[in-house]
Amino acid sequence: MPLGNLHPLFVHLPIGILLLAFLMELYYRKKPQPKDNGTILFALAIGAISALISVVTGWFLGGNGGYDEQLLDLHRWIAIAFSVGAAVLFFLKKSSNKQAQKSYMPVFVVVLILLTATGHYGGSLTHGEDFLFAEKYEDPVIENVEKAAVYADIVQPILHRKCVSCHNSGKTKGGLLLTSESSLIAGGDSGALLDSLEQEGMSLLMHRLHLPMEDEEHMPPKGKVQLTTEEVMLMEWWMENKHCFDCLVEDLHHEGKLTTALEALEKDTSAEALLAEKVDEVPQDFMDLLAQNNISAQLISEEKPLLLVNFLQRKNLSEADFELLERYKENVVQLNLGYTNMDNEMIKLLKPFKNLIKLQLQNTQITNEGLKEIKRFKLLESLNLFGTVVDDTGLDQLSKLSNLKKLFVWQTPMTPEGLLAFQEKQRQVEIQGQIADSVFAASTLGPPTIIAEHEVFKDSIQVSLEQFFEGAKIFYVLETAQNDTLPKEYVKPFYINETGKLRTFATLDGWEPSLESSMDFLKSGVKVNRINLASEPHPKYVSKGGNTLVDFSRGTSNFVDGKWLGFEAKHMTATVEFKEPTTISHIAVGSLSIPTNWIFRPVGYTVWGSKDGSSYTQLKSIDLPLGQPSINIERLIYDIEIPPTLLKKVKLLVKSPLKNPDWHPVPGGKSFIFLDELVFN
Repeated sequence: MPLGNLHPLFVHLPIGILLLAFLMELYYRKKPQPKDNGTILFALAIGAISALISVVTGWFLGGNGGYDEQLLDLHRWIAIAFSVGAAVLFFLKKSSNKQAQKSYMPVFVVVLILLTATGHYGGSLTHGEDFLFAEKYEDPVIENVEKAAVYADIVQPILHRKCVSCHNSGKTKGGLLLTSESSLIAGGDSGALLDSLEQEGMSLLMHRLHLPMEDEEHMPPKGKVQLTTEEVMLMEWWMENKHCFDCLVEDLHHEGKLTTALEALEKDTSAEALLAEKVDEVPQDFMDLLAQNNISAQLISEEKPLLLVNFLQRKNLSEADFELLERYKENVVQLNLGYTNMDNEMIKLLKPFKNLIKLQLQNTQITNEGLKEIKRFKLLESLNLFGTVVDDTGLDQLSKLSNLKKLFVWQTPMTPEGLLAFQEKQRQVEIQGQIADSVFAASTLGPPTIIAEHEVFKDSIQVSLEQFFEGAKIFYVLETAQNDTLPKEYVKPFYINETGKLRTFATLDGWEPSLESSMDFLKSGVKVNRINLASEPHPKYVSKGGNTLVDFSRGTSNFVDGKWLGFEAKHMTATVEFKEPTTISHIAVGSLSIPTNWIFRPVGYTVWGSKDGSSYTQLKSIDLPLGQPSINIERLIYDIEIPPTLLKKVKLLVKSPLKNPDWHPVPGGKSFIFLDELVFN
């Protein structure tokens, strides 16, 4: 074994031993009795010997080459000075001479300074000259991998993690430096790193990566952290594409496992994702305690320990309710206080919940004054003020919410003029209420806007229809199981208390009738206890996991809105357990169809039921035709009727076409099904 290879074994001994000896000196100086019995002298002897061995082995190691000569010389001579100083310390401590004893502690301080300098320059040789004071390297944050720079965002971070420790400005093993594009192109003593070897048919870089671990030329060397299979795959992909330094991922062809590896590099930088990394898990007994106090709480997803809390329209909220919730205040990101007795005084109780992202205050007693408390929620993205008396003056407080993205203000005294002025300053905010594109110059009669807080409800849901053309009349039809198809003229908000499709249109003298707008409303009459998925959805479309299917929130026509579960080239099977055995006769399934994005309608369903929770019986199986050629975006509801059966659990298989149909521009490609809500009645 080369003597220099022992240097890493001995180099840390004098550091720990001499620091311990110094701390012991300080300890015994303040302690009158008993005095040191020779332990410090022994420690100094071992420290001096280990320092000498470190210098000798380090000298031989430096002779192997690959280090910055100027930095190496500096490290060597300071190390020698430190080693001599350590030996001097031993003799000063041992001496009974008063002058020697007087100079002992000052010399000890000088030795520690030399120790620090030696360690610093030694670290610079190994990790780079600025390793001590440089900012900690962090991988680039990739939010959309298709827009990522292949070299800067993917390749260079791999090299930094696995290679730069041996190929930096202080330590250039094999004459190779890997800290920049120019040095990577230049190569090292063995030649150009990126050029292909004639015999191997691959670049020197990939040749070294693929050598057996036992081979001395394998990189990284045995004992170092190796590249993962995915990292090697990404490096190969980059090399196969002529190791371009300025191309984006979207510029280069990728599919299959390579696409999966690339997508794994994406980082969720949403407020929810960042908070989930910092907070503790929420125990089930705390959730149960909230339920016992008439507070509904659930995790927003299986992967994130963040809470959605609903006060269930209670009119008796008190300080005790919020004190109970404070135990896990950091985890509360969504708070539904709609239809409660929340007012300007009680809203001060929300002060501890600084991580609120979504706040619902619909139909409460909140006024402009109460909004002064809301400005403290710096992470707030969604605020519902439906049915409150907040007016244009309150918008001044909301303008201080820099992260606000969605604002619900229908049936408030806010004016279209005030909201337009607000949106001119806060362009990132989507306002749902008394403002629409039709306030601008319009040449056709637009369809009415359907306004409802949810599309899935338990008892009933209030619906409003808005049309901004003066003199226009609104008509609507609610298609339910009773087949009500007679249009009614809209006069005022109304309630829907059963599953159905609402269709509405507008008329105006001298104009053609508007196009229809429609919305499906689903009444959920059964309480779900838990839901499990047999297989994981696609990593980019996991939303809240299985809870996405029963969270009373339908996805929009934007398939990346975070409210859909997407399954690529596979069926979806969900097992649903009810809170108590319930007679089930209808199941509604929400889905999405966007053929241009490879998203298609389900092609069938199979339903099994279990009365005891363990054995299942097939209740219904439906096969549906594949959709006709289309470029339309459709949000669909499928209603499955089964024989009324008392059930504890239901297992539902939703069938995917698995592949794009023949009429698709990319026939045979892996297709998706997107699902959002399961409603049982």
